[in-house]
Amino acid sequence: MRKRTGGVGALMLLAACGGGASDVAQGNTASAADANASGDVVAAAAAPAAAVAPARPVPGEVKTFSDWAVGCDNLGTCKAAALAPEGEEFPAVLMSITRAAGPNGALSVAFLSSEAIPLPLRVAVDGRPAGEGGRTDDDATRIEGEEAARIVAAAASGKTLSVSDGGNAATSDISLAGLSAALRYIDDRQGRAGTTGALVARGNAPDTRAAPTAPVLTLAAPGGGAAAPSAQQLAEFRKAGECDVDMASNGAAAPETHALGGGKTLLLLPCSMGAYNVMALVYVGDTAGFRPAGFDAPTGMGEEGGVPSVVNGAWENGLLESYDKGRGLGDCGVSASWGWDGAGFRLVEQAVMPECRGNIDFIRTWHAEVRR
Repeated sequence: MRKRTGGVGALMLLAACGGGASDVAQGNTASAADANASGDVVAAAAAPAAAVAPARPVPGEVKTFSDWAVGCDNLGTCKAAALAPEGEEFPAVLMSITRAAGPNGALSVAFLSSEAIPLPLRVAVDGRPAGEGGRTDDDATRIEGEEAARIVAAAASGKTLSVSDGGNAATSDISLAGLSAALRYIDDRQGRAGTTGALVARGNAPDTRAAPTAPVLTLAAPGGGAAAPSAQQLAEFRKAGECDVDMASNGAAAPETHALGGGKTLLLLPCSMGAYNVMALVYVGDTAGFRPAGFDAPTGMGEEGGVPSVVNGAWENGLLESYDKGRGLGDCGVSASWGWDGAGFRLVEQAVMPECRGNIDFIRTWHAEVRR
């Protein structure tokens, strides 16, 4: 999947930010009471997955607790992401907390900034030192292990987390409103509530719940030549999809074909365009002709004239990528990758950020292992 430096049973294009964007996560804004519910919260993402891919993937949902978004994938890995408070300017640094499933699941804290933070990064909660250190990883500074656990424990009961760099220069203040509820949600989803391994909802029971197993997708190996649709076919496809009339003459919206292997060809046919999103119809064909592609989960924009479509689609490293941007900044939306198994496209990975509030570290809601 195209990296988001920073589900949801259905993917949706985020046309606007704020409250509307939250609908992508199915749950809209959640309350602390939601995080305390132990019956409805433990769902598919926390239950062990089968060793083979299910007929239909069920991505996890993403919830919002005040200034934090949180969600888990089908492997039980959960992430809580800090958001800029409503109506306020984005802080220079935002953070996310990720915990893996299983006994003693690994815990890490990532601090995201447009500029590198000189190390060691220093963290304080409500003015009291909470931890320091870090290593640079892509566009984030990460703290892991026991130091991450100390930071999370302090933040869970705090109001504001402050980040400063190695020169003790104040860098950013991050709101902790909603974090305790988000961490409690993670404890519940991972089956840790009431155990010694919980982040917030600690108890005396042992932390023994095993991590789920990734579903396995056996995909076709891309190769061979790509069939070329005729101009007449393209015109018919655009008509069936009710495409924008000027798309055919837009040089930036030329159709793409890619060899899928086994004599099959992927056709991405741009159909409509916005400021930062291009929607393309998806066909699969061969020398005998093209037909609408099949997908095992919603692709983002629904279907146009019975034809599935993807937003900002691209064929990369043998996978069909999509990225529905909620806005040009790229701090909200849905990204996904799909693999061709010889008969249809299967969901490999999906990540979501339902809130347009500054955090570009999308929350993964589905992951499958790929074999070819």
